[in-house]
Amino acid sequence: MSRPLPLPDQTGPKLNRAIVALAMPAVGENLLLTAATFADTLLVGWLRSPAALSAVAMAGFINFILTSLFAAVAVACTSIVARSWGADNPLRARAALGQTVLFAFVCAVALLGLGLPLAGPFLRLMGLSGEALVLGSYYLQALFWGNLLALPGIVLYGGMRGTGDTRTPLLITGFMNVVHIGLAYLLVFGGLGLAGMGVYGAALAILVTNAAAGLLALLVTWRGRGEFFLRLRDLRPQRRMISEIFLLAGPALGEQVAFRISQLIYMRCVSGLGEIVLAAHQIALSVESLAYMPGWGFGIASTTLSGQYIGAKKPWMAERSVWRTLVFSVTVLCSIGLLFLLLGRQMATLFGGTPEVVILAGIAIRWSALEQPGLAVFNVLGGALRGAGDTKSPMRATFVGVLVRLAVVYPFAYTFGWGLAGIWLASGLDWIARAIVLLVYYRRGRWKAHGA
Repeated sequence: MSRPLPLPDQTGPKLNRAIVALAMPAVGENLLLTAATFADTLLVGWLRSPAALSAVAMAGFINFILTSLFAAVAVACTSIVARSWGADNPLRARAALGQTVLFAFVCAVALLGLGLPLAGPFLRLMGLSGEALVLGSYYLQALFWGNLLALPGIVLYGGMRGTGDTRTPLLITGFMNVVHIGLAYLLVFGGLGLAGMGVYGAALAILVTNAAAGLLALLVTWRGRGEFFLRLRDLRPQRRMISEIFLLAGPALGEQVAFRISQLIYMRCVSGLGEIVLAAHQIALSVESLAYMPGWGFGIASTTLSGQYIGAKKPWMAERSVWRTLVFSVTVLCSIGLLFLLLGRQMATLFGGTPEVVILAGIAIRWSALEQPGLAVFNVLGGALRGAGDTKSPMRATFVGVLVRLAVVYPFAYTFGWGLAGIWLASGLDWIARAIVLLVYYRRGRWKAHGA
């Protein structure tokens, strides 16, 4: 494979084009990744059933929590592949890809075995009951089955991005989401001879398309192009590579565990305010993801550029590319935050909820504008450090943010009586704290000492 991303050594338009070439497909991919959940929320919202919307919200949230833990493995894969690619060592890049894919599949099987019997009890623990509990259990179990191929797909995408190929994940995700939206509509409401199945139809649609997307990513990588491909021999355990992966994945996993546990507690605070508040919160999350995903895309660009430049022994270019990417990220996310502030309620009306749900969702969306500067800084600087092989600093920054969130969320939501507004204010303070701490670590410059 010819190098998919040249490593420009100048500060002018070529570097800008390299950033945009990496970030824009990643932005598009992640906007499309949210489209499946977004579409399900929208379609289920039009069923005008708070129980159905709460079921999809909580089941999707729990699956997101569990699968995001595998992001730690994908981070390790992207970091090693990027630095290996920058050092012109494709054999090492393929070894990292094979070992992380094997680990992801084993974990997906374990998650399925544990998740099927525990789906209902866990949703009950999170506050669901009655019809919402029944629907949510079915939806969550469907997601677990789809993860058998979806989780290895997450790692495969990470490997592709490490080489600078952010287009292939975009194309796969785009194709499968078109399929998902059409299939979900037919299965939820009926058509073409099919009877409408409501939430059960949405569950079946996301199972099929998640599994198919993972399989397609595997087929594309197995076929391969040039020097980047996957073969059976790459799946054989390699002690040295496994050790390196875990050294990187360990802090990233700690970061994810801390953040996700805080989100579970955070979500429990939301569900304790009632089904109407939970439904409004889910709508706000769907809208807010429109900003989070572009920020994540710029983080991917930062990870790839930083990793490849560090691997090529060009730390000055790594730093230059990171600051340029940060300018893009802050500009885009703050602009979106302004739209949230001005048009929050109008955005909430698109989901067709009851008037009370729409009013609450609009308030939450406006408060989400507070998150955008912190998200922009954390994603780009965190991506840069991870790409260079430093996964400990983002973990520490996340710990600080989590402590801030947990310290204030209950008083804001319950003691002061701010409800959903207090929930979202706590989230905004979390991201601001993370950004400040990570900026301190980044400025110290120790990450530039890492190499391939």
